[in-house]
Amino acid sequence: MGKPPLSIMGLVRDRRLEAHLLALLREAKTLEDLHAQLQSLRPGLRKATLFALLVRLRREGKVVFRQGRFVAGKAEDSNV
Repeated sequence: MGKPPLSIMGLVRDRRLEAHLLALLREAKTLEDLHAQLQSLRPGLRKATLFALLVRLRREGKVVFRQGRFVAGKAEDSNV
């Protein structure tokens, strides 16, 4: 058995990043804080890519944006 296809490896890497991000978001953090902390895990990660991931997680209800910071959890108010 050889290596799995690149697309599967990319998916695993993205899921790992998502899991790490959700763990970091147990405490509220700004985009800049998150980007700085994730640089060791993904040195080439751009803020725009990180923001896009945060937006997707917000749509899925896994992340909330409050007072300029992101935090893991469900929105208590639909206007958040």
